[in-house]
Amino acid sequence: MAPDSGDIWHNNPFPLIPVARLGPSADLGDAPVEAADSGNASIRTPILAELSHLVVDYLADRPAGGRRGRAIALVGRFGLGKSHALREVYATLAGQPDGPAVWIADEPAQDMGRMYRDRLRGPGDTPEGRRAFEELVRDYYAYVTANRIDAQGGDPRLGALDEVSAGLRDGSLDPGKVVSALRYDPTVIHTHLLGTLGEVTEHRRFAIALALLQEPPFTRMVWEWLRGGEPAEPLRERGITEAIGPSEGPGGPEQSAAGIHRVFDALAVQGFLHGRVGRPYALLMDSLEKVLEWPDESRRAFVDAFERLVDIYTSRGGLLVFCVSPSGLRALRPSVRERVVQLWPSGLGEEDTGRLVAAYVAAGGGSGPETHRPAGPFGAEALGLLYELTEGVPREVLKTCRQAWQLSEEGEDRVVREVTAAKVLSAVRELHERVSRRQVAQDVHDALDLGQWRIATHDPVPVRRSSPPGTPEEVLYWLSAAPDAYLAVILTDSVLVAGDAERVVAHLHGLRNAVRPERFEALLVVRGHVSGPMQDRLGRAIGSRPLVYQQGDFAHSVDEALRQLDRRLTDGRQEQGLVRLGERVRRGLEEQSAQLAELRREVASWSAEARPQAAPHPVDVQLAPDPTAADLPGPVRSHFQEALTVLDVITRDTVERRMAEGTTMRPAAGTPTELGALGCATLVRALTEAFRGSVSAWHHTAPPGMPAEDRLGELRRICREYEYAVEVLPVHLLGNAGPPHPRTAARTVEALAEEVWGSLSAATSVP
Repeated sequence: MAPDSGDIWHNNPFPLIPVARLGPSADLGDAPVEAADSGNASIRTPILAELSHLVVDYLADRPAGGRRGRAIALVGRFGLGKSHALREVYATLAGQPDGPAVWIADEPAQDMGRMYRDRLRGPGDTPEGRRAFEELVRDYYAYVTANRIDAQGGDPRLGALDEVSAGLRDGSLDPGKVVSALRYDPTVIHTHLLGTLGEVTEHRRFAIALALLQEPPFTRMVWEWLRGGEPAEPLRERGITEAIGPSEGPGGPEQSAAGIHRVFDALAVQGFLHGRVGRPYALLMDSLEKVLEWPDESRRAFVDAFERLVDIYTSRGGLLVFCVSPSGLRALRPSVRERVVQLWPSGLGEEDTGRLVAAYVAAGGGSGPETHRPAGPFGAEALGLLYELTEGVPREVLKTCRQAWQLSEEGEDRVVREVTAAKVLSAVRELHERVSRRQVAQDVHDALDLGQWRIATHDPVPVRRSSPPGTPEEVLYWLSAAPDAYLAVILTDSVLVAGDAERVVAHLHGLRNAVRPERFEALLVVRGHVSGPMQDRLGRAIGSRPLVYQQGDFAHSVDEALRQLDRRLTDGRQEQGLVRLGERVRRGLEEQSAQLAELRREVASWSAEARPQAAPHPVDVQLAPDPTAADLPGPVRSHFQEALTVLDVITRDTVERRMAEGTTMRPAAGTPTELGALGCATLVRALTEAFRGSVSAWHHTAPPGMPAEDRLGELRRICREYEYAVEVLPVHLLGNAGPPHPRTAARTVEALAEEVWGSLSAATSVP
């Protein structure tokens, strides 16, 4: 698309690393920090509007009815702007004329003591915040003093004490001066204050420290302790013997867990103090999901303490807002998730994506004032493709825009006239294809070592066809999952547009048809970028979702994906075998029905001579030897002989029983059960004879040079086919084989394949 005007842009307005940091660290007056964070421009999204409404509603609550606390979770994967939304909450709270007490934790740390000392920001970090906190504790001092006055009653010598009590409660009188003027014993007042603070904070050490905060000699020492330092000796003498967080130095899981609980106790106590008097207070925490990487004991301690804090904030009028991934949210108990308002940011829509780009272009000031292109050099086609490839994820949008801008710079002045769709495509490839193909192949190789996968001894498809020159598709490995069945690991680059997908699908279909569909599965490894909709499209076309390369535990991901495909390949082969077996069963049943009809006609035509009505007896059936099985080992011949004898005995016993129960002119009709057993025995006998023929052929034929392992694999395949065939037949109808046979007929035929395999495999050596 040609530019609509002669507009040119100079400076790249998009951040190099679009990451928002919680708090004011990047706000340096009116001078923006170039490429420092993603807070240089913002657009109003539904999630931001809903979050703002919840925060404003919290601040508008009136303490008279009890301030309603709430916990809000911003849930989503990385790059969706959760930290940016949390910054907006901070800005809203900081912009209040008489703002609430706010504590900020950019992310939890396993060493919670160090995090509390060095990174947790709160009201005590500024002189104004310390004064506000001291005034809050002084309100409790005034409350205790007023209660003391009320308990004393009226005294004509002291004047109107009711007015003094009211002045203490509304904050117009200094409680210290009142205590001095009324000559109250400071120790008694301190004791009452300590008791009151103990009830409010539910923690003795904090009650002692806060009571001492009102005494000037201890004020500095208490603040040092509240900021995470070691308690001074005067505080130790009064029972405060430990820092809020554990001391620096090596410590085991127990010390870590203790430090976690002490830090959350400090946050809870300060919440109790503010909540009892109806003052708003807030805790903002980012990246809560990092707790999942901690050792089990530390993680459990953090989750338990955090869940207790959620309960305190929601029940005592606090505001808790935290960012977490979906997996991190699932780590919390269901009872806690029910108390949390969950907001799930998603990718921007196409219109909002364009607004975000336009906001950064305007903030960068790279175009002249007369321009009529809100998104600067980005045209409609480029913006549409940008939205399609990034799915509106703000971080991906900004990274892609910066890269596309750089690719579009011209001349020594590095001016930009237009960012085309082709530049957007190139930018996505450059951003996501920075790991070399050799490195990806090495990681796949590590996955094969991890799972001890067997590489095929020969490629079933020529290299020129499996890895065509001039295309990014390459078969890295052919894996031998089973005899004549293959798993292919295929590497390709980014699949961005329809043409890329069609090329990949055509390549996969060609390989599948060359190997045979039921004997082929493929794992497509993508070195680069594939959008979610494109992954779905490829998954429908090739039968399995592609695996996008990501640094980290990629070898385990490949190994697990291969195991899933291997199971699918095995199941598919079984299904194909069952389909073929079902067809054989259908044909066998048709032949059986014809044989039974012929048998009835023959029985009906027998002579009417009297037949002895003797009870059925075991029949000693002698089978003619099969010349093709003469060279089989003796135990193997015995296994087949036993199975075939049992089947013939069942068939003949059933016929004789029908004849014995009938008349001399017409035999008795068989019951459905007897006819089913007769048909099953006939079909199983045919399958057993075919099995014996296959085993005999395997035994007689040994291709020269074939490894013994491959030869045994072929025998295992023959045995499994017989096992699958018997499994789908109702062999339980065969009943008992008679007194000479210790096993039932069903068990005899079910164990035949395993017995044959055991005898022959033991006689075949494997080098």
